[in-house]
Amino acid sequence: METRGRVLACITAMAVGSLPALGMAAQCPADDHKGGETCIPANSAVNKGLNRPPGKDDDVKKGYASGDLWQAGGHVWRATSVMPGAAQWAAVPTPGAPADTFGAHAVFAGGPTRMVSSYSGPAVDIETTAGGQTVATTLTIRPDGTLDTATLSRVLAARDAGTFATVTRVYDQTGHGNHLVATPGHHVVHIGAVQVSGQETLSWGENNGPGGFVLPQTLRVPANSFFFGTTGTYASSNSGYSAFPVPLMLGQKGREFKVFMGSYTLDGFVHVADMRSPDQRTNLIISNDPSAFGISATPNGYRLENGNNHVVLGGALPEGSFSGGYIGYNADGGSWFEQGRNTGQWTGIVIADQDATAEQEQDFEAAAAVAGDHMPQLRDLVVTIGDSRTEGYGLSDGTNWPYLMQRYARYKSYNFAVSGATTKQMLDMVPAAEALAGLPGRKVAVVFGGFNDHLPANHIGTGETVHNLGHITSRLKNSGYHVVFLDEAMTQGAPRKALTTAVEDGKIPADTELDLFQSGEPLADVLDQTKWLADTTHPNQAGHDIIARNVWQNIADFFGK
Repeated sequence: METRGRVLACITAMAVGSLPALGMAAQCPADDHKGGETCIPANSAVNKGLNRPPGKDDDVKKGYASGDLWQAGGHVWRATSVMPGAAQWAAVPTPGAPADTFGAHAVFAGGPTRMVSSYSGPAVDIETTAGGQTVATTLTIRPDGTLDTATLSRVLAARDAGTFATVTRVYDQTGHGNHLVATPGHHVVHIGAVQVSGQETLSWGENNGPGGFVLPQTLRVPANSFFFGTTGTYASSNSGYSAFPVPLMLGQKGREFKVFMGSYTLDGFVHVADMRSPDQRTNLIISNDPSAFGISATPNGYRLENGNNHVVLGGALPEGSFSGGYIGYNADGGSWFEQGRNTGQWTGIVIADQDATAEQEQDFEAAAAVAGDHMPQLRDLVVTIGDSRTEGYGLSDGTNWPYLMQRYARYKSYNFAVSGATTKQMLDMVPAAEALAGLPGRKVAVVFGGFNDHLPANHIGTGETVHNLGHITSRLKNSGYHVVFLDEAMTQGAPRKALTTAVEDGKIPADTELDLFQSGEPLADVLDQTKWLADTTHPNQAGHDIIARNVWQNIADFFGK
């Protein structure tokens, strides 16, 4: 393995402080997560420095603002002053469940976790295949507020090899009866495949195929006053193409609201569509580490939140209402009924028929942070820009290598990669990375792409590929990132030699060059189907595990882990 710049440093763990946990979710085990379900992120004890109560030096110079939240050990604090050297953080009263803040206005709340504090009862209906026969099972939220994972483990152990547990119904915990039912013929949302902070998730993935949940017509919200929120993670900060996938559609096609990431230009920002316009870009970039995401429609526009980041998209919204809709990754089941690239691993979903006040937004975020061990105070971040080999082509449940890399540490993660992206399209991902560069903390950007330029339909010559990657790398460096460049694989047709030469000559001015594909390295042989798909182009799940481990080993020292 050839590297330039910083290399591996030992990962050290810091003991968690003596804070008693108040209803905090289980965390991932503090091991290498070998076998079993994917579980991210690293146990919070791994985070050096921020798994503690905030102090007077956690101030504006560290990038904190009044109103920011901080979670550690099941406790939450809110910044009331961020004066340099004299920051003040007030303890937030122990929050309830994420949907509690909306009271009777919560018209749907559900998922594998308790979203309404008083709820016990059915959580999800699932289907497994055992002996070639379909087995239906209901998983419940027990009176202690936890999911009946013993039953889940039992049915997973009995399933046929190579099959999944698919979710057919998500029960409404609010009492309104607005249960979500899987799209007929497209039962593709898994449970028992990915955990976030030790909690089971509703997990989508490109290889799951298209599918999601239909919202019943009884679920009705004002067009200019509603809230939609999720807890858990997203596997990508970008969508595929044609302005989908769509995590949420309210109403019916032709008169609907949608929220989606990246749009046609793959820009990585959150977009919305409504009766005024089919594509309106906001300034919010959703992260791929555990956090809550929320959007409120108000008479004067939209407010969006993700952790401690809040943005507004102004403009008067028309009156009226939305009935029914869709949650998932194909918006309408029509001619473009297919799986997009952005996928969710959600522990819970909330819909309210009234927009959230600023206080309610914070209450939702605080409750989600405690329930899911979110750490909105994180400062360090990793951005990845690339194509299908980083997005996770051919994988189930969104477990691409940038997502898996969170097993090793706690940081803000943003994956802008999209299957099929050329270096021209990768350039469109850079403005989002530049926007993130304004945030405090140490920053690493990983760039891996170029293969798609030389596919017959794209007609991009090697010289332009080198130029585009050089421009991407330079802009990232100028924004303050430590830039890691992954060399091309041994796949036939890949511009491997041209790109390695360009790095040597300084035309691609990366801080670290990382070659995981040269002779003697674990991913050198693209014909090895224990690590590569049969197309010899895309790493399989084992291959993504290898990339995650090796990239982390070569950026850990930069983060001082």
